[in-house]
Amino acid sequence: MLLPALGGCAGGASVTVDIEVPRPLVEPIDMPVGVYFEDALKSFVHLEEVDDQGAYSIDIGASQEPVFARVFNAVFTDVVPVEQASPPAAAPQASGEAAAEDGEEDGADSAAETSAEPTPFRRAGGEGNLAGIRGVLAPTIEEVQFATPKQTKLDFFEVWIRYRIRLFDTAGNLRTEWPLIGYGKVSGRNHGDEAEALNAAAIWALRDAAAVLAFELREKAQLEAGSAGAEGNP
Repeated sequence: MLLPALGGCAGGASVTVDIEVPRPLVEPIDMPVGVYFEDALKSFVHLEEVDDQGAYSIDIGASQEPVFARVFNAVFTDVVPVEQASPPAAAPQASGEAAAEDGEEDGADSAAETSAEPTPFRRAGGEGNLAGIRGVLAPTIEEVQFATPKQTKLDFFEVWIRYRIRLFDTAGNLRTEWPLIGYGKVSGRNHGDEAEALNAAAIWALRDAAAVLAFELREKAQLEAGSAGAEGNP
């Protein structure tokens, strides 16, 4: 219902980003990893109403899996698409526990969520196990921001995409995570309208994120390999 409504507003722009980034020129690391793309990442659309400018829609969801897959396949020799398996069943509640919980404070719910069992991963399609997989990489989008010449009083369109890259083990336990920011900037003079300029800026932001990620993954993978070797692990 929302996207058709955006088209009827005065001003603003609607952008659907379609991009294929070049393969990073890196030496692949001989390390098998899993990759997980959540539905929220693959369908991400940034919607924003800007005062005196109108409604903006920047759809970058369809580009996420191809961009990240390109990077992962360049950095690692063996990349396995995975999905989340069914979460483990909750343990049966012992007799008398329900009555005891009635007197607990409202914070009990959040405490239960914190202590919930992680959701394990499996190969996409459910065929085969994940034996030998060193970890599962799962990117998420935390925030998208943009700026137009009307806002900054400069002749540039800018897009920022803030990601969080998470590394899980195959059982679903979070091992580490780090932020990743992609930034794109183009001159409005080189593009016909706002939609074209924002699309170009978003493309540069995705390319920037891909280049930074390729470097960071190699660095973190080498640290991981060195740590494993120091501990005597295979």
